[in-house]
Amino acid sequence: MSSEEGAGDTPRSRGFVTAFARGLEVIRAFGPGAGRLTLSEVAARAGLDRAVARRLLMTLIELGLASSEGRHFSLTPQVLGLAQAYLGGAGLDRRMQPALEALAHRIGESVSLSVLDWPDIVNAARAEAPDRPFRHTLTVSTRMAAHATASGRVLMTALSPTELATCLAAPLPRYTPRTITEPAALLRALTECREAGFAVLNGELEEGFASAAVPLTDSAGRLVAALATSSHAGRRDAAALQTEMVPLLQAAAREMSALLV
Repeated sequence: MSSEEGAGDTPRSRGFVTAFARGLEVIRAFGPGAGRLTLSEVAARAGLDRAVARRLLMTLIELGLASSEGRHFSLTPQVLGLAQAYLGGAGLDRRMQPALEALAHRIGESVSLSVLDWPDIVNAARAEAPDRPFRHTLTVSTRMAAHATASGRVLMTALSPTELATCLAAPLPRYTPRTITEPAALLRALTECREAGFAVLNGELEEGFASAAVPLTDSAGRLVAALATSSHAGRRDAAALQTEMVPLLQAAAREMSALLV
């Protein structure tokens, strides 16, 4: 095996650019708890030979996407431009933030816009409720299991039968006794969500944790993201989320859809 080949390489299409893909793996090596990494750490996390990882890091440094200090490497804020390209293309850029902030203030709960990156959902934008203590630090780019969250339930309704079959081919993790993991039961739940136009989940990700989500669509009716909020039972239970929060989320989603032009 040459230094240019990784042990986990699999056959790709003729148009696949291996060097580009490996550069992206180097970027993905950094993250929460891994903001500063040595060359060996980058190589191990990206699954690359040290020599290959070093060349890719040097390239990122020349592009201004990474920096080095002693033995450690880190990404620079210019990497945010890559995310902004996606968010802007999907209409989820800074135009949405004022609407999210207004909604968080109105309902007294934190709100987020999430997209599907199976098996997870990813927060693309978020606004915190003022003076609201929260148990978990949820930020932009936070990932949570799609099948156990209201946002994931909403986003999965847009998948084709073939895409759903692929997603449900592997066993899904069970987080609580309430977590729906059986494919048939999850498909029924998706049908109910599609018909209702919203999802409310109670204790599927964590006991006492409830979440509600509605679809955010563009002018062509395409699902772009899920608009969601969550709470713990001691403050607002699933029933309250459905009766109090879902109508407000739906109204906000209609207003925000007008920005997706």
